[in-house]
Amino acid sequence: MTLKEFIKSKTFKLNALVALGITIFLIVFTMLFLRIYTNHGGSVDIPDLKGKTTSEVSRILDRIDLRFQIRDSVYSRETAPGTVLDQFPKAGMKVKKNRTILITMCALNQEMIPMPQLTDISFRQATNIIESSGLIAGAITYKPSEFPNLVLEQKVNGRNIRVGELIPKGTTVDLVLGGENDAQTSQVPNIFGRNLTEAQMTLGEAFLIMGTITYDESITTEGQKAKALIWKQTPDPNEVFEVAKGSAVDVWLTIDETKLVPKPKKEEPENSFF
Repeated sequence: MTLKEFIKSKTFKLNALVALGITIFLIVFTMLFLRIYTNHGGSVDIPDLKGKTTSEVSRILDRIDLRFQIRDSVYSRETAPGTVLDQFPKAGMKVKKNRTILITMCALNQEMIPMPQLTDISFRQATNIIESSGLIAGAITYKPSEFPNLVLEQKVNGRNIRVGELIPKGTTVDLVLGGENDAQTSQVPNIFGRNLTEAQMTLGEAFLIMGTITYDESITTEGQKAKALIWKQTPDPNEVFEVAKGSAVDVWLTIDETKLVPKPKKEEPENSFF
């Protein structure tokens, strides 16, 4: 039998139809299997888990066929210990059922660290050590000294803390700096557009202290606070030139770029005498 005769035969046509049918069946079966395996169309909205305990998180996620896994534990004064501090993916996002939500818990206890040596060094050096040690730079006061801006004392809650004494990580440390006797005022620096650390160092160099820190509505997570920049300060250097040494400067921070556009300086009238 020739090839042409074989192709025209009933046997070839029957085998071809069977092969085509099997191919179509496999394609349909594979699509249905993938649809079921990936839970196509079964996505759910992720709830807001912040502030919830692990038992509450478990009950909430079980109802919508989701799971959770603790990826980290960080201490925060702004969140109750043993509750969710952050989550990924974020609340409101859609995911397939049976997916795992990663959560960061607020640690039950603060980590204790030894108090570093901050005295007899410059304010800039002390600030760098405070930041690298996981502490927070607090209020700055001044004492007359022949060594301006030298750290004379290190305090926590008004008490002098000796080097090596264990204190909770994240503790606010106040510094007493040396100041000149003949200069009782400082020029107000412009800290617009700077982050909190840069602003604290700039104010310290001007013998001023950080006052009230306010985050606007654009800040919703702890991570965003680290990226926030100052968009407003009081006193405003455009309105107040000098203030007494040791004065506090209140700041407002944001990640909203529209607030971080510098405002044009006020122009004096042409007939001004100043």
